[in-house]
Amino acid sequence: MEVRIFNKDKVSENTIKDKIIRVKAVIVNSKNEVLLGEAFGTIQFPGGHLEENETLNDGLKREMLEETGIEINGIYEPFLAIKHFIKDPVGNNNRSLEIYYFKIFTDEPFHIDKVHLDDQETAGEFHLFYVPLNNVKKLLKKTINDNPRNKLITEEMIIALKEWKKTNG
Repeated sequence: MEVRIFNKDKVSENTIKDKIIRVKAVIVNSKNEVLLGEAFGTIQFPGGHLEENETLNDGLKREMLEETGIEINGIYEPFLAIKHFIKDPVGNNNRSLEIYYFKIFTDEPFHIDKVHLDDQETAGEFHLFYVPLNNVKKLLKKTINDNPRNKLITEEMIIALKEWKKTNG
């Protein structure tokens, strides 16, 4: 698994007080289309936060069902981890954000009737759509200025796509 670390503030791991772990899935079908979600003008791979005492694999399965209605089985291993070390500008509550990316190949379509969105996703008018793999980067760059969060998220998604392509020939 490739690991990318972002630590512009040079935060020491022993000063981390809060650790956030997320899972994301690059879901590709046999038409070479990628399933993406959008809310609040931000496009992302489906995924979310791990719950307390949840494994990466269990979190991935839960998040895929909640956000796409797709039930996945088996054991999945991440192909990429992106780790951010974030300095608390006010106090000494530094935190880390770890995002683990997984490959899922499936022709099962998303099932909007099985999706369980939280209040924030509902407020952001979360929706799912497929994009040809070769057009994802172009779409991300086109929407990068639609929301202030997009710069970081787009950068991470492009890293994940490059790594995905590298590991899939």
